[in-house]
Amino acid sequence: MELYLQMGHGMQSMCEDLSRYWGQSTTIVSPQNIQEQSLQAFSSKMLKANGKLLFDPQLYCPRKYQKNLVKWSYWPPEITFVENGNAQQCGDLMRALASINTGINTEYFILPAQMTVAVDRRWNAIQKSYIDCADKHKGSLRLMQTLALTKEVLLNEHQIEGIVQYAEEWPVDGFYVTGVHPDKYYLVDNPVWMANLLALVAGLKRQRKKVIVGYASHQMLCLALAKCDAIAAGNFLNVRWFKPEHFETLDEDSVSRRTKWYYCPQAFSEYKIPYLDIAKRLDVLDSMAPSIDMMSPYCEMLFSGTLPSATGFTETHAHKHYLNCLQKQLSLASRASYNETCNAHLLLLDTAEQFLRGLREKDIRGQDRDFVEIFDANRAAISVFDAAYRMGLSMEWNQL
Repeated sequence: MELYLQMGHGMQSMCEDLSRYWGQSTTIVSPQNIQEQSLQAFSSKMLKANGKLLFDPQLYCPRKYQKNLVKWSYWPPEITFVENGNAQQCGDLMRALASINTGINTEYFILPAQMTVAVDRRWNAIQKSYIDCADKHKGSLRLMQTLALTKEVLLNEHQIEGIVQYAEEWPVDGFYVTGVHPDKYYLVDNPVWMANLLALVAGLKRQRKKVIVGYASHQMLCLALAKCDAIAAGNFLNVRWFKPEHFETLDEDSVSRRTKWYYCPQAFSEYKIPYLDIAKRLDVLDSMAPSIDMMSPYCEMLFSGTLPSATGFTETHAHKHYLNCLQKQLSLASRASYNETCNAHLLLLDTAEQFLRGLREKDIRGQDRDFVEIFDANRAAISVFDAAYRMGLSMEWNQL
């Protein structure tokens, strides 16, 4: 499984730097975070860094005003016609998006989609109309259907089954999945939501299609069990956690309290720097260092012998370290068989939980980014998924 970079605020240089560090990358461009006239220059820089691009139209909430999105030339002037799948309006939209994709040499044309509130015949008809319009303008591009799902859809097993059944009729090459969390928390503690996401990815993969899950975090490592091709994550939480309100400009934008977090990959948890200072004083900081293959210039200063808060570890360091660790973890997540992948992931959870509880005994805590309440949710989701899909995925694993 691969990591794609989900572009967020201030991420253009970061995408370039990480692509050079890794030797390659794929970035999902956010029109909200780059100006249209700057896109070609960014594409050229990424090409020099051996980076590929995908373009997310972010038409999730078209009736909500977002000050940056509406500046793009493809943004539809009349939303109603597009919502209803009008051939002319959709044709204009797809023609403009195809031109953007061709201009930056994307392999896949991510189709626009609004938030899905109900999976029914009308919804299916609109998706097919988008695909039909895009097919006329795609050229050599491969089509990737967006599935932007509300929490109500992702919590409903029958709705998920409906998506998989309808998707069998769609002449596309892949799917780009985004989903609203059931509660307003970064990490999801609802096993039903996670089990349904696993089932959706597996159902789409068994159609021999490429599947990318966007706005994801390290919690989604378990999607390797569904043979997911890639997840996408970025710097701030709003590009690791899909929130519809992110695509709306409010009259009074709230000011977030920004702080630096260190991701401890062996604990699946993140910690504020003062807690690393405590770990240093308690002589357990070295145990929180990443493994050799995840150690990088982005975090090594924290383990140089100096008090972590005095090392110059910046917010940019924190973001690059998180993404570098996640890229390494994902590269190891998929194994030669379903059984090996499942067993390896469960062992990873068990080891991480034991290590995390040891840190918590010393009151070193990740607060709202602590994974301690998430282990059981993920295990329960995997149990449900395993009971339903083990046989089928075990037989088809090498063909997916």
